[in-house]
Amino acid sequence: MIKIGKINLGRIPRVAVTVTDREGDKLNRPLLIDIIEIRVDQFRSTDPIYIKNVIKKMKRIGAPLILTVRSKDEGGQRDIPDKLKLNIFKDNISLVDAVDIELRSPILPEVVKNARKNGKKVIISWHNLKMTPADKKLKDILDQAKRSGANIVKIAAKANNTADLNRLMKFTIENRSKNIITISLGGIGSLSRLVFPGLGSLITYAYINKPSGSGQISLDVLRSHLQIYYPQYNSQYSKIR
Repeated sequence: MIKIGKINLGRIPRVAVTVTDREGDKLNRPLLIDIIEIRVDQFRSTDPIYIKNVIKKMKRIGAPLILTVRSKDEGGQRDIPDKLKLNIFKDNISLVDAVDIELRSPILPEVVKNARKNGKKVIISWHNLKMTPADKKLKDILDQAKRSGANIVKIAAKANNTADLNRLMKFTIENRSKNIITISLGGIGSLSRLVFPGLGSLITYAYINKPSGSGQISLDVLRSHLQIYYPQYNSQYSKIR
C-alpha cells in the first residue's frame, strides 16, 4: 500500500485540500484534512523566500503536503518559467511529502530525480481541460507516466457527456491496482469526485475558498457526502484523528 507522509492511500477515500497562500487561519487540522496540495502557481508572489515561508506555515498543520506548480496549459493560474519552477521544487522538496509534476513538462526528469534523491513521492499528472481522450490514449498516458518514474499517476480530463464520465470510470476500475488518481472535470464530471475514490482513485480533491479545477467540490460538501456513502470513511475517521 502506498503512502503520502503517514497517510495510507487506497483503503478509504482520501481528501486533498487544494490551497494557495490565501487560506490563512481557515486552514487547520481540525478541518479533518488528510492531505494538503499547495498550489504555488496561485500564490500572489513567486519570491523564493515568500514561497518557503508559506510552505513552512502549512507544514506546521501536520498534514502531508503535495507541492504543485501547475502549468497554465493544464489549469495553472499563471505561466511560471521552467527554470523558476524547477528551483521552486528543489528549494522546498525537504518541506513536503510529495511533488506533482506534469507528464508533458520539460523539467519532469529533473523533478523526479530530485524527489527520488530526497525520498519523496512523485505524482505525475496529465490534464485535458477540453475533452476526455480515447481509451488507448488514456492507457498510453498511464504507461508513459509509470516509465517516467511515477509513484502515482493522476489523469484529469473534461467530461463533455456521460459517456466520457463512464469511460474514465471504467478506466479507473480496470487500473485500480496501479496507483492512480482519476478525475472527470466539469459539471458532468463532478460526480467523479465522490464516486471514483470507491472505484480505485487514491485521492479526491476539494477546496476551502475557491475551486482550483472545474467541477471541484468544497471540502464541507464533499466530506458530508463521503460520510454518507462510505461507512468505512466514518469508522476510520475516528481512529486516525
